[in-house]
Amino acid sequence: MTGRLHRHGALLLLALVFTVGLTSATVELPHRVDDALQRALPIPGGDSHADAVARLKTELFMAHYHVRAIGYAGFVLLVGLIGAGLATRRTGLAALGAVGVMLPVFAQFAGVMFFLAGLGILNALWLPVLDVSWGIQDWGLVIRAPADLLGWGLGRVGIRSDAPVIFVFLGSGILLFLLGTWAWLEARARDKGVADFWVYRLSRHPQYLGWILWTYGAFLLVQRMHYPRRSWGIGASLPWLLSTMVIVGVAMTEELAMRRRHGEAYEGYRRSAPFLLPLPRRVERLLAFPFRALFRKERPERRREVAVVLALYTALLMALSALFYAGGAETVRSALASDAARLERAREFAALLEVEPNPRERRGLARRLAAMGEPALDPLQKLLAGGRPEMRILVAEALAGAPSHLAVPALAAHVSDPEEDLRYQVMRALRAAGTPEAIPALTRLLDDPALHVRVGAFAALAELREASVLERAPGFLSHEATWVRSAGASALGSLGSEGAIPFLIGALEDEAKEVRREAAVALLRVGFPTARPALERARADPDFEVRIYAAEALDRLPLPQVR
Repeated sequence: MTGRLHRHGALLLLALVFTVGLTSATVELPHRVDDALQRALPIPGGDSHADAVARLKTELFMAHYHVRAIGYAGFVLLVGLIGAGLATRRTGLAALGAVGVMLPVFAQFAGVMFFLAGLGILNALWLPVLDVSWGIQDWGLVIRAPADLLGWGLGRVGIRSDAPVIFVFLGSGILLFLLGTWAWLEARARDKGVADFWVYRLSRHPQYLGWILWTYGAFLLVQRMHYPRRSWGIGASLPWLLSTMVIVGVAMTEELAMRRRHGEAYEGYRRSAPFLLPLPRRVERLLAFPFRALFRKERPERRREVAVVLALYTALLMALSALFYAGGAETVRSALASDAARLERAREFAALLEVEPNPRERRGLARRLAAMGEPALDPLQKLLAGGRPEMRILVAEALAGAPSHLAVPALAAHVSDPEEDLRYQVMRALRAAGTPEAIPALTRLLDDPALHVRVGAFAALAELREASVLERAPGFLSHEATWVRSAGASALGSLGSEGAIPFLIGALEDEAKEVRREAAVALLRVGFPTARPALERARADPDFEVRIYAAEALDRLPLPQVR
């Protein structure tokens, strides 16, 4: 009896050490690696996707360090590991590939604005997917459903914090992994081929289930942590979904091997314990219905059937994400609605917007209203013309997010409004509309009392290729504020005029590195070979970003024509 207790205690201690070590590694290691990478690697500090210029800078950085090639190679390697592991029954390879696929979840611990900074470099593994469409990452958002359901249930009893939901998944995952590891070690100590006791009666794969719950909790945690410096990064829902489906496939493949190895002993155990989650029988049959309908059997019996199961259910979950979490249902409903129905819906939203007391809800309603397009134009114009000052600001802000050239006359009527915030949002909406009809109103805003409004109007006119802005360039490029000079240099890059080159060459000599960075990128965007000598000198700039942008610009600019 004492010997058994000692053995149980020793195995529990071993399982505890393993679980604590793995848990600590997945929590503490990302922070330590992130800190080391941010100190060691020269990474831009700005928002990588704030606007078109930021995206261009990101592309130049990735091209300079061959990040895209590295990301593609890593992605192919992970897919190869998963495929090879499932095809050859070496499930450890497939599990390793699944962990690699999920690495972007842990990359979200990097509290940065540039999505490749620090541990965010792991996001490069998903560039093959993001290059197809950045929106594909939302095709995994259906995984929020369990947390949303649990949060709703807790809300019914007065608990409206995200923390309990997160800790339920984290805690249950760690506990299950610990108990599963302990039971597995006990089975090995007893020389049992099939572990069918303790926690294995609740799940045939408690370690995998524990890992899934634990990583799901980590996913929820990083989604709800507020990093003041983080403004971009992939959502990590699709990586988690795909990684989890691979883990499920690994578990199915292992079961095929267990049935071959242990025969009826394993079959008897399989009938007595659920696959992963202890669900009611009816729910299990409902979840298995697509497979039964396709193969006319209860479970996969071959590896190719496992592959079909993974592909089928992954596609179903991604479709549900696109439909219910990524706006697909709303898009379909809007497309099928008649013009009269869309107009009536827009009026309903406008009426709700006028009476909604919560500022956050009002902002959301305004954005949804503006996103309806032309049917919402009349209600929006009425709110913009006769609403309270805060309502007019909100409507102009919404139009900046969902621009319409038809709203330009209504917006132009407010360029002299006494409310500075309204003039700023009007400028943003006119800039977003991007139509020549906005030029007169934007030109008036060049003399606005507010500096940030004038700077925005200058940039908007440059984007519209209004050549007269060159007359105002000296004022912006010689301003005492660094951000004004930076914005002025960036705006001249949008102008696309050779007349901007002398101003930008001068900006390359600015004392502030931020201005020099914008000037180097702007010279590339202007696109004339006369900028090459200045860019050649900039390759020796003390700032690494200036050097990168100058080198990449020289690779892309046309060579001067020899006469």
